[in-house]
Amino acid sequence: MTDKALYVVGVGHSYGDVVLTNDFIESLDIGTTSEWIMEKIGISQRRITLPLEYIAKERNENPEKAEEICSKNWVDLAVEACNMAFSRAKISKDLTGLLLLDCVTPRNFFPPPSHELKRKLGINGLAVDIVTACPAVALHGFFVANLNQETLPEVTLSVTSSTVTHAVNYNDRTDGAIWGDGSASMVIVKKSFLKKVRFAKVLRIVDASFDADTTRANSVVIERRGHFRQDGRAVRNFSVRQTVRLIRDAQEKHGLDFSRDIFIGHQANYTMLRQIAEATNIPENNHWKNVSFCGNQAAAGALASLSENWERIRPGQKILIAVLGAGLSWGTLVLQAEEL
Repeated sequence: MTDKALYVVGVGHSYGDVVLTNDFIESLDIGTTSEWIMEKIGISQRRITLPLEYIAKERNENPEKAEEICSKNWVDLAVEACNMAFSRAKISKDLTGLLLLDCVTPRNFFPPPSHELKRKLGINGLAVDIVTACPAVALHGFFVANLNQETLPEVTLSVTSSTVTHAVNYNDRTDGAIWGDGSASMVIVKKSFLKKVRFAKVLRIVDASFDADTTRANSVVIERRGHFRQDGRAVRNFSVRQTVRLIRDAQEKHGLDFSRDIFIGHQANYTMLRQIAEATNIPENNHWKNVSFCGNQAAAGALASLSENWERIRPGQKILIAVLGAGLSWGTLVLQAEEL
């Protein structure tokens, strides 16, 4: 009988190499101030891939131009994140048998983005696009956990990468203040593989869930070669309520204790995350986040927050990643650090 246990043995992240500050956004004279951004959104800076001179002059009014002048594209960021994940796992990327990719900002539909990343990484194995925007880390975990474990490869690479700033209209005072660019990845292995390699850190996948309400699909949209748009108030209110429900359900099901265990939410904005943490009594030191200094990086933000804190994880700790976004869709990934 096959042991269905799956483990995360390495995570990685990569951010845009341009820093977009609140003072710069204020200088665009689009009806906002640094103080307003901090009060309403709670983001002090973003890591992006568009030149500041381009934003100041053209405001990205033609999104097709963004890909031509960016410092990095989504696949550049993805390769960096994958290299970090494999470096931490201390195994070769050549062992990858399955690559799962979530990218909501591909330049082309064909070849599929997953095949483009596979080529850039120089790996073999099956490459598949499994896309749902912000909750991708939960969807990928859910997808792998529900595959036939007899035929699942021993090593799976899950990647999310997006350059949403390429679809931002910088004449909009809210959208320009929210988004950053980034990628994150995790290496998932079967229990049989643990017997072959001694890993420095191992997180068992305790549970994974995913669901969606497609009646609200038009609440968040990135138009093909167009601009991002959303019903911000409706999405925010839904996100807070739904994340609180996800946290409470996970607490009851898995006995989470946030005096010890960790919460990571969708990195939409800091004020929303603070509201969620206050509603569920999660202490600041066990609420891991990066949105204040990186911006909203779509699905990459939550996994990148785990990656940022990789060395802080202690045996026995449980980590709840509760994420949601476009679709509208949502999901959870519950991990537990194993004793080695």
